[in-house]
Amino acid sequence: MFLAASFFLIAGCQTAMSNQATATASTRDPETYPLHFKQHNFEAHCYNTLDCKVIYDNANQTLYGTGKPSPAPPSDDYRERWGGASYIGVRNFPGPVQIDWTSRDGEAHRAQIDLSEIFKDELILHRTPIEEIPEKAFKGPAGEPDIFVEVNDRTVTVYMKMFIPTKAPQIPGNKNSRFRDDLIKAWSRTY
Repeated sequence: MFLAASFFLIAGCQTAMSNQATATASTRDPETYPLHFKQHNFEAHCYNTLDCKVIYDNANQTLYGTGKPSPAPPSDDYRERWGGASYIGVRNFPGPVQIDWTSRDGEAHRAQIDLSEIFKDELILHRTPIEEIPEKAFKGPAGEPDIFVEVNDRTVTVYMKMFIPTKAPQIPGNKNSRFRDDLIKAWSRTY
């Protein structure tokens, strides 16, 4: 009898918790979730190339690296050290990213990357569960994500990173860690 009562008690709690989670998710503004963006920030990084030029929005995003070799990444966790993108407030999407580079083997490459196709739904890529985002963190477009283009030898990769507030600290005991800013790979191609 005790076993049967325990089963119904547990099943009842699961149903109540399930209904509570559904109620929380359903109170979210459908205009806001999923998270969308209307402008973005941009930055290009070149590694392991003999020459590298990345043009976006009619601006050379690799001005200081054009015409000279780019080194290997500085460490295994080098992407974690990328701060925010430096070219800010770009309205979605002014045209393709034009890349001209020479890989380590001396072969010249040219590519056009269409960010409007990669991010055609203008959705923020993130790994933060919606339930972990504070209720009024976003209203309308979510803000400006950082879009990074990395040229590494023969491979071009596009990443997105967005600051997402969280209800709980992400580092236990650190009240200043109530956010996530995961770097998400959106697209990649080896030439």
